[in-house]
Amino acid sequence: MVRMRAAIKEQEISLPGRLNGCAKALSFIVTAGGLTVIAGWIFDIGVFKTISPAFVSMKFSTAFSFVASGISLYFLVRTHEEELEKAQVALSITSFTLSLLMGLLLFSVIFGIDTGIENLFMREIGAVKSVVPGRPSLPTMVNFLLIAFAGILALLNPERPAPRLKIVGIAVCAIGAVAVAGYILNAPLLYYYVPAVNSAMAIHTALLFVLCGMGLACL
Repeated sequence: MVRMRAAIKEQEISLPGRLNGCAKALSFIVTAGGLTVIAGWIFDIGVFKTISPAFVSMKFSTAFSFVASGISLYFLVRTHEEELEKAQVALSITSFTLSLLMGLLLFSVIFGIDTGIENLFMREIGAVKSVVPGRPSLPTMVNFLLIAFAGILALLNPERPAPRLKIVGIAVCAIGAVAVAGYILNAPLLYYYVPAVNSAMAIHTALLFVLCGMGLACL
């Protein structure tokens, strides 16, 4: 009986470490995914930008934001490992960057104003299933703002951010999963494509959101 209790206690202690390790691994995958698409835009590698010519591309701003999100997720794990000083600096930078970039894009959608941020980094020509070339889907902007919000939560309350981070992670994962289901079922509305209203979410964008959301939920 004593051995059984000791074994259960050991499992309870090791579980947070395993979840943190999983979240850290997912942060590397998300960052690598964003860097891969950035390389696709810089070197004009079509398969990196869009899985198929018939599919919408992952925008450069989206890829850049995934790099920031992956870094943010990594340092959210570090806050659990009591690396607070480094984590706070990194989370401040990534959260501000995501909020500024996606906030400006959201502003341009709501007020119908061309801010020029869509083509600030790379100009997209002949965009498939896109209302404005270079502008990501509205749910994409919302998800990145949620990820920025997760970083801000950790900054404001580094001791107990876990429950709220889990809720944010589930929301981010769900938005991405719906888009993945849309591609599987060939239902454009599920991957948020509404002609002349909203651009589609790219398939690899949706997959990376699922992974990023899972990482946040692990925390």
